[in-house]
Amino acid sequence: MSDYRNKLLLSYLALAKAQGALTDRIINVGMLGEFAEVNQTFVEGDTFRFDLEMFRHSKDQNLLLLLELFHKLDETMNSLANINGITEEELEDLEDDLEY
Repeated sequence: MSDYRNKLLLSYLALAKAQGALTDRIINVGMLGEFAEVNQTFVEGDTFRFDLEMFRHSKDQNLLLLLELFHKLDETMNSLANINGITEEELEDLEDDLEY
């Protein structure tokens, strides 16, 4: 693998990691802000699978900005993968060699 492709794959993985962290921030901002009442219905030990689309119609401009960034990041990652033929296998192989 060329150095260029290696750096491209590493960049993609960095974007994926940032997207995961951004997802957490969006959920936390939403649940402590506009959706605080919903958040209070949960008790310790409850599990819930969040979908960012739940926040799409928020009136919180900060939350909407974070969602916009998430979607732009997703589009960028998809474009990189499509333009460069990045495969899940390549990413998994590279991730196995990395230490986080």
